[in-house]
Amino acid sequence: MINIGVLGFGEAGSAFAAALAGHGAVVRAFDPARDQLDIKLPQISLAGDVKITFCSLAELLASSEIILSTVTTDAALTAAQNCVPNLGPQHIYCDLNSTAPALKLQLHELIQPTSAIFVEGAILGAIGVTGALTKILLGGAYAEELSKTLSKYGLNTAPYSHEIGKASTFKMLRSIFSKGLEALMVEFLLAGKKAGLEDDLWQEVTTLLAENSFDDVARNWVCSHGVAHKRRYHEMAQVSDLLSEMNVEAIMTDATTAFFKRSNDLDLSQDFVGKPDKMDDVIEALLRRVSQKP
Repeated sequence: MINIGVLGFGEAGSAFAAALAGHGAVVRAFDPARDQLDIKLPQISLAGDVKITFCSLAELLASSEIILSTVTTDAALTAAQNCVPNLGPQHIYCDLNSTAPALKLQLHELIQPTSAIFVEGAILGAIGVTGALTKILLGGAYAEELSKTLSKYGLNTAPYSHEIGKASTFKMLRSIFSKGLEALMVEFLLAGKKAGLEDDLWQEVTTLLAENSFDDVARNWVCSHGVAHKRRYHEMAQVSDLLSEMNVEAIMTDATTAFFKRSNDLDLSQDFVGKPDKMDDVIEALLRRVSQKP
């Protein structure tokens, strides 16, 4: 039977701890945030005889072979620093926080002298939706072995790279899409609400993606950018003006307008006779023109 310590007991920590305990792991938890507030949590009983025991950080480290750090992004380094004095070769320390590759490397360098094994983790998706089934990419020399263990005990993990920083780079770049789309949708709905059109607009977008694969829609957007950016720039400039008239702060809309304007200023369309077949043609042309910009 394996002993796993969960450091941080928020949305991610609590979901993962429950799944691990439910699959037979002995799970102990310590939450730095609650500890600072002097909130003492009792042992939690789940279905059947499954339990999660709350303890001090020292007790968690003394009794756990695997430590999963699921604190907040800004607390990841402090959490690791607090663990270092009690880490040793018997430990695997896996940082699952949403942190940049540079911080993952810093954590690795911090933990390496203890002889503990460091593994980076990158959580993909929304735990509030998929819970413990949310996919986790693991990185580092021990990523494959840890993935086998955590998968056996109920988590959805996959090894991504032996190189520390690759999994978190994937996660960060993916966030351009996921968090950017979130911000775009909120602004879209704010404007729709102001205009009294939010239901119609939402129906239009959801119908488009229900009737056409996202792969087809996205490829068309990217491929046509090479020849349609000028028209789209002028359209988005008018959208920005409209939102200003509606007294809606157009953060995402203004950024979109600026993006299309840049492609127009770079004369991107000069690289294409018609719409290219491949997205990479547009991306390569844009990279080339940006690199040549004075």
